Amino acid sequence: MTTHTAHQPSRTPTALAHIPHPHISTTLPREPTPLAPALPPAFEAFCVLNRASYLDYARAHLPPKQAHQLVCRVLGELAVSWCDIVSNSNPPARAWTLLRTRVQAAAPAPGALDACSAQQYDALVLHCRLGYSSTAAALVTGLDPSKIRYLVLSATAARRQAVRHLHPRPAVARAA
Repeated sequence: MTTHTAHQPSRTPTALAHIPHPHISTTLPREPTPLAPALPPAFEAFCVLNRASYLDYARAHLPPKQAHQLVCRVLGELAVSWCDIVSNSNPPARAWTLLRTRVQAAAPAPGALDACSAQQYDALVLHCRLGYSSTAAALVTGLDPSKIRYLVLSATAARRQAVRHLHPRPAVARAA
């Protein structure tokens, strides 16, 4: 004998039946939320403090448009690796090294200055060419102000003079 039992849907326990459902308003248009990444406030502050100095340094070597593009790329690289940068014992020095490396790749130092150490070259450019105080140069490079003063004063007169006459490299025309 076959017995047929009607399948009855399971009943929701009464406790669950009384859970209020959120009311979705249909009067307001639902616009997509922009998916802009939120940058850490510390990175934004870093950019505010250093962007102008980075641009000054890049413009001492490159035409303005190329310098601006380079600094934007460097700041982008710093944003991507921000956690590594701030975990370093000297974040400004690490960030400055990235900028210096990118600028040197785009515009190598002129012959009279290519024998300088990287730190001395940067100190000379910032202090002698751009007029930064030793304190301002130290803040942007992550060096001690006394180190900046030492690097500038220990440079030969010929190096200090050569950096004063540093000009941006002409823009390279790109073939279409």
